[in-house]
Amino acid sequence: MNKMLYIRGINRISDGKIERVIDDDTFLNIYLDVIKNGYSEFEGERVILDEKFSVKNIDVDREREVLVNINEKILSDSLTEDHLIEKMITSLDEIEKFENFFNLKYQETLLFMKYAPSVNKDFLRLMDENNRTIKEMREKMENTLREYVERNAPNLGRLIGYKVAARLIKATGGLRKIAMSSSSSIQIIGAEKAFFRFKKGEGDPPKHGIIYEIPDIYRAPRNKAGKIARAYANSIVKAARADISNIHSDIDLKLKKRLEEIRKGQ
Repeated sequence: MNKMLYIRGINRISDGKIERVIDDDTFLNIYLDVIKNGYSEFEGERVILDEKFSVKNIDVDREREVLVNINEKILSDSLTEDHLIEKMITSLDEIEKFENFFNLKYQETLLFMKYAPSVNKDFLRLMDENNRTIKEMREKMENTLREYVERNAPNLGRLIGYKVAARLIKATGGLRKIAMSSSSSIQIIGAEKAFFRFKKGEGDPPKHGIIYEIPDIYRAPRNKAGKIARAYANSIVKAARADISNIHSDIDLKLKKRLEEIRKGQ
C-alpha cells in the first residue's frame, strides 16, 4: 500500500488529489468495513473516512436509499438461520395463544347466537372466516419452522421434534450453544426458576425444563421420568454436535434402545 484513500461522500473516494466515483455495491462494502473495522481496502490501498466526509448537496431520496441498503446488508451479514428459528418459534407461540383465545370467543359467540332472538348470519360468517384464516396462518408458520429446523438441525429435529428443537435453540442462543452445553444444563433449560429455588433450599431439584414437552418424558411414570430426561438431554447434545458438523447421526435409534432398557428397569 503506497497511499491512503479517503471516503469523501456517498460513492466518492479520493487520494487527496483525484476524486473517483464508485458503484453502489463497492461503496457499501467499503463503508461497512470502515464502520466495523475503522478502515477498508480498495484496489490494494487502505481506505478510511475523510474528516471532511459530507453528505451535503446530496439528494435526500438518494441518501435514504443508500442508508436502507447499508442497514439491509448489516442485517444480512449478521442474521443467521438460528435467529430466524428463534423469531419463528416466538411468533408461532403467540399465534397459538391468539388462536386458542379467538376460538374460545368464537365458540362462546356461537352459543349466545344459538339462543338469541335474531341471528346476524353475516357476522357469524365473518367469525368463521377469521377462525379459518388464523388456523391457516398457524399451519403455514409451523410448516416453515419445520423446514428451517430440518435444514439446520436435522438430527436434533428428528430426535425431539421441530418445535422442541426450536425452543431449545431459542433458549440457549443457537445450535452451537446446545452442542457446547453439558447434558445436565440442557436438562433443566426452561426450569431455571425452580433450580434457583432449590439452590436456596426451597423445594426439590427440577428434573427437566423445556424437554418436558417431549411425549416420552411427560408420559413417563414418575419414577422413570428423571432417567428418561437424562437420556434425552445426553442425546440432544450429541445430536447438536452432529448437526454443526454436518454429520448424519443414528443417535435417535440409540436413544430408542436406551429408553426401552429404562422402561424395563435396566
